[in-house]
Amino acid sequence: MNEPNKPLVSAAELEALIVGWGQQNRPLVDRFFPLRFWFVAAVVFTYALALLLYPHVLAARLSSEPMVVNQMANFLYFRGWFLSGVLFIGVYAYLRTWYPGIVFGSFSLVGAINLVFDLFTVYPERLANPSVSFTLLMLLRLLALSMVFVSMRNAGRLPAVRDRFDLFLPWKKESDMA
Repeated sequence: MNEPNKPLVSAAELEALIVGWGQQNRPLVDRFFPLRFWFVAAVVFTYALALLLYPHVLAARLSSEPMVVNQMANFLYFRGWFLSGVLFIGVYAYLRTWYPGIVFGSFSLVGAINLVFDLFTVYPERLANPSVSFTLLMLLRLLALSMVFVSMRNAGRLPAVRDRFDLFLPWKKESDMA
C-alpha cells in the first residue's frame, strides 16, 4: 500500500505525460482553408454575376406581382454590386492577410442578417411554394455562410501566402509544405 503523502507519479513521469500540452509556439495550419475560401468565393461570384446580369429574371421568379418585380429587380441589382464589393474585400483580406478574422466575422454577421432579412422580404412567395431548386439554393447559401464563419474562427491558422491558391493543400505531406 502507498503511504498517504507519497505521490503516485514522480515529477519526471508527470513531465513526460504532459509534454506538448498547453499553448503551442506556432498554431497548426488549417489545410482546408483554401478549399473553403475558394468555394465561398466561387459561390459569391456566381451569385453576384447572376444578380448583376439577370435581376429582372430572378425577380420574376421570386414574385408574381409586376410592381414588386420591378422593385425587387432594382434591389437584386444593388445586391449584386454589394456582393461584388464583398468578394473584392474578402479576396484582398485573404491574400494580403488584411485583418482576415475581422473581415470574415463581419461577412458572417452581415450574411446572417441578410439571410433573415431575405426570408421576410425577398422569399415569402417562394417559401409558400418551395421547390427542390429553391431548397438547394438555400442550402448552398447556408453552407457558404457556415464556411465563412469557420474561416473567421480559423483566421489565425491561415496557410502561407504561397499556399493560399493551392486547392490540394489538404492532401500534401507536412514535409512538402515546409
